[in-house]
Amino acid sequence: MSNKPAKQTLVEEKVALDMFLQSLLREPESTPEPEPAPAPPVSEAPPAAPPQVKVEVPSPTVVEAPVVETPTAPVEAPSEVPPAAGEDLPPWADLFQAMLFRVAGLTLAVPLEELGGVLEFDPDQLTEMPGHADFYLGLVTHLGKSVPVVDTARLVFPPEKLQQLAGDDPLKRVRRVVLIDEGRWGLACDEVDEVITLRKDEVRWRSDRTRRRWLLGTVIQHMCALVDTGAFATKLAEGRD
Repeated sequence: MSNKPAKQTLVEEKVALDMFLQSLLREPESTPEPEPAPAPPVSEAPPAAPPQVKVEVPSPTVVEAPVVETPTAPVEAPSEVPPAAGEDLPPWADLFQAMLFRVAGLTLAVPLEELGGVLEFDPDQLTEMPGHADFYLGLVTHLGKSVPVVDTARLVFPPEKLQQLAGDDPLKRVRRVVLIDEGRWGLACDEVDEVITLRKDEVRWRSDRTRRRWLLGTVIQHMCALVDTGAFATKLAEGRD
């Protein structure tokens, strides 16, 4: 039995999760700049200065140039400066609500503005989709339409975390389906949690989304990652994992 105090264990869990969330945010490292070449050695005695030769230069003749009046061009106003990185946020970002849901130990948050609903997951009602990527679980019927359901864990986890899912059977783990993109896609999840209210300054927004465009940012206080459902839907429609 562990002798660690409960408070210390909770702090360690938060640190570990913060490190994991940062692994989601990590971008490829930039190429390091080359080190400057070493300066040439300085000799002990400076070289002797060359002998100075006095050369007489005739004074130049000054010619006055005629004054030409040039019309003054109007000064154009500077163009509008584009917003700084990280300021191009969704219109609802100032104050919004988000629903938390859990996927294989990771908590994700989806803004209510972009939530299409939540379904109970019944494996017996799932129609398999042979020939698709392993993260596609199959189709479920909702309001008369077939909705593709994907295993969210295999889409959001970095490679090192995916190795821990070896042998995992999502059909035994999944209990709910979170609908996005007006119900066109379903994100399989283990369970649905509470709805929280967030201010803009409570989210660590991403400044560069060249990779993992589905990740808007992280909310360390609630230990969760904020999902961009539009980017997620685009990712799935293009067939990218």
